[in-house]
Amino acid sequence: MLRRRSPSDETLPKDPKGFVPYPNCSDPFQLGYGAVGIHFYTPTEAFYLPYTGLQTMRLQAESLQLVFTTDDVLVEGRGLHSVYAQIADQKLKRLHEQGERYEAASESPIFVRRISRVPRGAVG
Repeated sequence: MLRRRSPSDETLPKDPKGFVPYPNCSDPFQLGYGAVGIHFYTPTEAFYLPYTGLQTMRLQAESLQLVFTTDDVLVEGRGLHSVYAQIADQKLKRLHEQGERYEAASESPIFVRRISRVPRGAVG
């Protein structure tokens, strides 16, 4: 038996296909509801850590320390309280390192200078 296409089939989102570009570094972060983890982007690597692994956070003047079950992540920059608050609400989807050389030129109140990742149990 043949089935006729339903009108609702046309409203379904299409499967993503093709090239996915590296995020723009001018935006330090991206928010979204229902985020299940954070994508971290640096010039040399990109990595993902789920919110279920986040054990604790510590905000200081220009640094935010995130402790996950597998990794420690140190975020350095300015205006990090907004980032801290969004992570606490599990709304942060992406965090992008913008780099030291662009900090003086940026007028944004939030700037991510550096993201450092240290695997838990690593010697160093």
